[in-house]
Amino acid sequence: MRAGGVARAWLDCGSESLIIGLHGDLGSGKTTWVRGMLEGLGYTGRVPSPTYTLVESYPLEMLTLVHIDLYRLDGSDESKIAAEIELLGLRDWLGKPGVWLLLEWPERSPQLVARCDLAIFLDYAGEQGRKLGLRALTPRGESALKGLAEDT
Repeated sequence: MRAGGVARAWLDCGSESLIIGLHGDLGSGKTTWVRGMLEGLGYTGRVPSPTYTLVESYPLEMLTLVHIDLYRLDGSDESKIAAEIELLGLRDWLGKPGVWLLLEWPERSPQLVARCDLAIFLDYAGEQGRKLGLRALTPRGESALKGLAEDT
């Protein structure tokens, strides 16, 4: 299963908003997965890791993909996390139709992890690549996975 094919299959389900949590150790391929999704959706520009900028957005023809890295958030205090999330402007993205939010390290923000439609789990599979797991967390996520199954 390749990221570009997954993104195209989800786009075929409609351009509704989708919140996707990306789980995996450092270097497991979360940003590479986002690059593959963007490539599959026709994006040809540079896709940097949002480790330092925290948020990168990509306006596409049918939707906007927003790539967020929460790794550097201070996970020790929920009110501090909420304030940092507010400063990132995520509420604006959450309220817009046709936005896919891809969250690296969603577990750093309990309020965001609770809103995820899908969880993608990336893990090392030796020298050969990565192991991928997908889990629906909401009815919208179930619809996306069903669309993926129908597309294969």
